[in-house]
Amino acid sequence: MTFDQFLHAALASVGGIVTVGGGSAAIAYGLFRWLGKSWLDQQFKKRLEQLKHDQQKEIELLKHQINSLFSRVSKIHEREFEVLPRAWTLLHEAHGQVFRVICALKEYPDFDRMSGPQFEAFVSACRLEEFQKEQLRIAENKLQYYQNWIFWIELNDAKTAQAALNNYLAVNSIFMTDELRQQFKSINQSLQLVLINEEIARRPGAGHIQSNKEAMDKVSDLFGKIETAVQKRLRYEEA
Repeated sequence: MTFDQFLHAALASVGGIVTVGGGSAAIAYGLFRWLGKSWLDQQFKKRLEQLKHDQQKEIELLKHQINSLFSRVSKIHEREFEVLPRAWTLLHEAHGQVFRVICALKEYPDFDRMSGPQFEAFVSACRLEEFQKEQLRIAENKLQYYQNWIFWIELNDAKTAQAALNNYLAVNSIFMTDELRQQFKSINQSLQLVLINEEIARRPGAGHIQSNKEAMDKVSDLFGKIETAVQKRLRYEEA
């Protein structure tokens, strides 16, 4: 029953009582006031309970959304904690291999001072292919022959290390901050450029090749910045 219906019924009852006598009318009016107040209290309580229920539902929904967001953020941070050390390790390996390729000061064996057994022990243990080892044994200029072929082996090592870094970044750099993502991308491209230039320079008939000094200066600068940035991120994760 709505309030209007209740009021209409109550007034009709009061009207009926009034026709009987004035005293009864007063009693009926008091009863009407009490019933009306009781009905309003009930309606108010129902409405209040509904509001509380709706509010609780909204709170629970908000808690769920916050927990879901926190869970996603936590998983991203956990993944970043795994990605950064691995990316740094791969970068360190690639950087070392590239530097080894372009380093002007390298140590090579002094074949002229080796005894026959020493030379044979070195040849047997070195990284040249078997046919190259045979050629080294009979080469007139053993040092030049060895330098030429060991370069391609070391270049391949560096290309493999740089490719491993490149592939890892392609899949996992999404878990890095924008700053670190750009720094890793830039240093990876510079390392690749250095290797391309070195390979072209060793090809027969190679003309003027752009110096790698600028690229390696950039690599050295970025290497230090990345190391600092990675340390900061890992300390942040541990905090």
